[in-house]
Amino acid sequence: MTIWRWGAPVVNRGNFPEVNRLQKEMDRLWNVVSGPGTALEHARVFPPINISEDENQVVVRAELPGISGDQIELSLTGDRLILRGERRTTQSGEKINYHRKEREEGVFRRIINLPSRVDSQKVEALSKNGVLTIKIAKAEEVKPRQVSIQTA
Repeated sequence: MTIWRWGAPVVNRGNFPEVNRLQKEMDRLWNVVSGPGTALEHARVFPPINISEDENQVVVRAELPGISGDQIELSLTGDRLILRGERRTTQSGEKINYHRKEREEGVFRRIINLPSRVDSQKVEALSKNGVLTIKIAKAEEVKPRQVSIQTA
């Protein structure tokens, strides 16, 4: 005589019922941690950036509305670009009753790993209309070069 557990047959539970149970529990815990009103919901990366490259340079564009170029600190260490600054939306001493506040303020720091080796001596940065454009020349050893073919 075979005894079956009441409810769904064991065959429908898959080959690894403990793994399925663990997956459901992990999903439940993640939903608790990342549910509405938590810090994870509001976490954003600032500033948003685009990185592109051609055969001679790497170009990084960062959106920094309301921040002038003299409020930004830019440094290059190896193949890592570090962008620091502070975004303020209110003047000191100003009292404002917000109905909605979506623009965050405070100190930011963004470390950007560049896609190839660069020459740290050849860097240009221009801030215009709230977009910071950084052009960094690639190192000579990573630039493509023509190789002549000798015939015998």
